Amino acid sequence: MTPKTVTKPPTLDTNLLLRLALGDVPAQYEAVRNLITVPGARHRITDLAIVEAVHTLTHHYGLSRIQVVEIIRAIITDPSLEANAVLLESVCRCFVAHPSLSFTDCYLAEDADASGHQPLLTFDRKLAHQHPAARLVPTVSQTHSP
Repeated sequence: MTPKTVTKPPTLDTNLLLRLALGDVPAQYEAVRNLITVPGARHRITDLAIVEAVHTLTHHYGLSRIQVVEIIRAIITDPSLEANAVLLESVCRCFVAHPSLSFTDCYLAEDADASGHQPLLTFDRKLAHQHPAARLVPTVSQTHSP
């Protein structure tokens, strides 16, 4: 008997996620919808594509944090899409709870916390003061006074 080959799902890039989320380019929106709505279809979404989408949605399209989080939650809970949903949901909660932290800061801190690779060492004071998984690394001038 020949062993069954497991086919890994293809990965969607950030542009496809943006077209899906925004529907701003109708032909591309339809193309993405056609890909992901095939019965039994699965597609992979990388964390980096989510981070890039958040940056684009906030900086280029001017969406609020709440609007962005709603979009990300819709993506990571879509049954046809494979994403790091547990981690990304905790990143979304952090992003909304800490308006002065970037999505990237939240991602790094939440990943450190979830993976057990704590603390997240940083020179970023606001990150270190706002997230329990982050710890400020003192600079030489802070540790050695003349």
